[in-house]
Amino acid sequence: MIGLLKKYLLSILVLLIIFILCFMNTSPLPAPPVKNFDKLVHVIMFLGLAGVVFFDNTRYLRFPISNRRIFWGSFLFPLLLGGLIEIMQAYLTRYRSGDWFDFLGDAVGIVLAAGIALLINRYFLLKKKKEIFVILNK
Repeated sequence: MIGLLKKYLLSILVLLIIFILCFMNTSPLPAPPVKNFDKLVHVIMFLGLAGVVFFDNTRYLRFPISNRRIFWGSFLFPLLLGGLIEIMQAYLTRYRSGDWFDFLGDAVGIVLAAGIALLINRYFLLKKKKEIFVILNK
């Protein structure tokens, strides 16, 4: 358990920050000058979360990792978390509301991060194949 916490420490910290931001009362703050600015914030938060989960997944592993692991860690887990946060905001707070467009912003950030993760993984997969090819042809 301690090993798991150490492995995913950065992901856990980002997750805690997202929970704090999603559940704090923002009514005393002035309205942002840009319409739907909060949707952009959701994209950025969940792009960051999914990216950090990918980083934590690969930090202790040798590249490349399986696309299935990318799907579970950098896509499905943050997506379920985003949905859970919106449901919790709708039913557990009086000062926040669950919003499908916030969830859509979460999903956009997650898809961007998962796409970047797949590209990075592909780069390392091709690099590893090239190294194996060089070794075999010596």
